[in-house]
Amino acid sequence: MKKFLITSLAVLMIGPAAHAESVGSSFGALMTAQSLAHGHTAIGARLGFAGTTSFVGSLGYGLSRTGDGRIKLGFVGDDLTESKLILGADAKWQLWKAFQANAQGQASRTKHPFDLAIGPFIEWFKADVGSGSLASSFAVTQLGFQVVGSFPIQFKSGGSISPYARINARNEWISFNISAAGLPVNVSGSDSQLALGLNGGVAWRPRASPASLYAEIQIDGNSGLFLGIDYPL
Repeated sequence: MKKFLITSLAVLMIGPAAHAESVGSSFGALMTAQSLAHGHTAIGARLGFAGTTSFVGSLGYGLSRTGDGRIKLGFVGDDLTESKLILGADAKWQLWKAFQANAQGQASRTKHPFDLAIGPFIEWFKADVGSGSLASSFAVTQLGFQVVGSFPIQFKSGGSISPYARINARNEWISFNISAAGLPVNVSGSDSQLALGLNGGVAWRPRASPASLYAEIQIDGNSGLFLGIDYPL
């Protein structure tokens, strides 16, 4: 009877959780549509104040003349003292440029209304929850596609500001495992769901500085404020 009750409890826990609202990104976007120069690298840091708190470091690299990629590693949790490891990566290719350097090296307007880039991304994390006789763990993998648009505005005094937005569509795979100490009970389950997310923010490059500062709002399963900095090496 006790085994039946615990098993039933586990199934009841898995069911609603597997069909809950989307998990959402723990990284945010924190990018414009512009790509890193080919062969160049950039390091970054980002802090998220959303449904969960996240702190992440990133490393970006210019893969080609119009494409770049990033790997991301950090921690996420209700607070940074009990955080879990998160991993991620993304890539993007710039399809449109609002400005193009002319023969004199000056930026001239193109026919495109703004910068536009597309590319894939992936995120993963695993968490163990519960204590005592009943313990559970869950893992989330997200694989999706993103579209990023931005528009650079150069200041005459130096520096720039770039409003940007990202829309992403992804599939979230969620797996669960629930066990009870001292009993032959081990219930596993998994599910997947399609989800959409929206990010909007501003990238600011101060005068006489190579660094870019970011601030954005994410509307997703993990909605909130994300801040970041990228520094090209």
